[in-house]
Amino acid sequence: MSKQGGSLPRGRRLRHEVPEVPRTEDLTTVERTAQPRWDHWSEEGGGRFDSATAIPLGSITELADLLDAWGRSNASEHTEDLYFGGRPGLWHALDRLYPLQDPNRWDRLRKKVILELEHRGWRRASPPRGVSFFLPER
Repeated sequence: MSKQGGSLPRGRRLRHEVPEVPRTEDLTTVERTAQPRWDHWSEEGGGRFDSATAIPLGSITELADLLDAWGRSNASEHTEDLYFGGRPGLWHALDRLYPLQDPNRWDRLRKKVILELEHRGWRRASPPRGVSFFLPER
């Protein structure tokens, strides 16, 4: 699945199509931990409705934990490994926390988090790129 959700190309949305930021009590524990950082970076990068500025890079520990949990919750057993097929995509985890008008703004940040996940043992199923991964045991 590509970035969807908006009427504009590549997942971009008109202002009225951008969902509200979810209430803290509706989030999982790992989402509640990551949301303040994501909120801060998004606002620092121009807010939810500015589509001209990329989200700035910073410490990604909480977001790596979030995307690790997202991958595991959407993974399946594959032979002896846990397999995340890339759907729903990792960007969906970020969009759930703090929806942006242009989700492409977090591409650089998502790439940095993926490097951290690979450092933690995630292995691409189709290197060097690709969206599917084999996940390490915890």
